[in-house]
Amino acid sequence: MRKSILSMLSILLLSAHLAYGENPVQPASSKTTPSASPIHQAEKTPSGPFPAELQQQIVMPEVSTQVSLSSSDANRIVCSQEIKDVIFSSEKGVSVKAVGRNAFVKFRITRKDDREIYSTTPTELFVVCGESVYNLIAIPKRIPAQTVRLSPGTEKIRHNAAIYGSLPFEKKILAVIKAVYTGEIPEGFSARFVNRKLQLFKDLDLTLARIFRVEGEGLSIKEFSVSSRKVGEELKIREKDFLVEAVAVKPVGLALDRHTLKAGETARLIVVEQVVNQGREGGADGAQGEN
Repeated sequence: MRKSILSMLSILLLSAHLAYGENPVQPASSKTTPSASPIHQAEKTPSGPFPAELQQQIVMPEVSTQVSLSSSDANRIVCSQEIKDVIFSSEKGVSVKAVGRNAFVKFRITRKDDREIYSTTPTELFVVCGESVYNLIAIPKRIPAQTVRLSPGTEKIRHNAAIYGSLPFEKKILAVIKAVYTGEIPEGFSARFVNRKLQLFKDLDLTLARIFRVEGEGLSIKEFSVSSRKVGEELKIREKDFLVEAVAVKPVGLALDRHTLKAGETARLIVVEQVVNQGREGGADGAQGEN
């Protein structure tokens, strides 16, 4: 069954350490002409800010976790239960407001000689959510507003460890792609419906449909629908056409269920991304950061 399902997909597996700037499909020299693709060039090279769905970080309880936050914009902390309290040092130049299941964090911006000076001082936040306490080390950076999700995590981590813990990395990627493609989603996945269009390509509509988190395994899976806007012409697409930061910062696997599209036809794109410092140790899941 595994082979019959996966044979329906074209899958591109990438090195686990792949990051933009090390992209093997980019030309080695500026004199090299990249292979032609009708969609490879975006209408405008995306450089952010990206949708909030692509900027989330995940934090587990009772573990000190570094998270990157915007030093210029308001950042959001989200919990599945009501946030009862946030303890922090106001002397560090940060303000926090808790409202229901959300808390909003803003670093103070000072002015000197008509210049704006942004905070670079890390600050520690203790967030009491439900019956759990989350310890965040907030690192201010010149990046867009960030979202930090507080995950209960424990049971899901154990469930995922039982399924994927002993698998080699490449087989783990294939297994999670298969799970999303067939709709047989394990209990240890966290799923969110997004349904948001990304305006990245000249002749394609790209819609982020769902995001899955494989808690404790350091993986995020994004499911996209891809449709052609080009009337009267068949459009060829490849997995590596979608190796752009607005789709995934650290992709380790991409899968397409078809490589040609006519106007009105739709393909499914599944992208597996390695999330930074998020695993059984409870680190942050950063889908976007400062390079």
